[in-house]
Amino acid sequence: MAEPINIAKQLGQLSIAHSNNNEVELCSETPMFDINGEGDWFYLNSPLPAKFAKLFSSVLNYIDGQYFLITPVEKVKVLVKRHAIVLVDYDINNQDGITFISSIGTEHAIANISAVILLDDAIEIEIERGVKAGLGRACYYRYINQFVTD
Repeated sequence: MAEPINIAKQLGQLSIAHSNNNEVELCSETPMFDINGEGDWFYLNSPLPAKFAKLFSSVLNYIDGQYFLITPVEKVKVLVKRHAIVLVDYDINNQDGITFISSIGTEHAIANISAVILLDDAIEIEIERGVKAGLGRACYYRYINQFVTD
């Protein structure tokens, strides 16, 4: 029996190989995807199931202040309200490493807690391909209580 195909993994590998590919043309100036302040994804104003948001997040890139979904053959604008990815939980890996879990089920490891940026109104982390992720409310307060001292 053949081994199952992991499409998300393949898209992620394609994204790494092609995220800086300037030969891929933008499909439209109008964003086809939106991500609201809670991290919910929409395609042409219709809610996108989490499994598809997870898949598309593997090709999400932040370039020159804008978000794009980039594959080897197309580039699509994405409108992001605040953070492209909302982090809802985390696990401490070792002395300094943390793995964050997003609202769409993706995991994002950082090697050092110093990569976490404390802002006046949010906690933010730059994850893969320059994408900005923010801590959701419960995760935010847990992080503050565990790591931020007076």
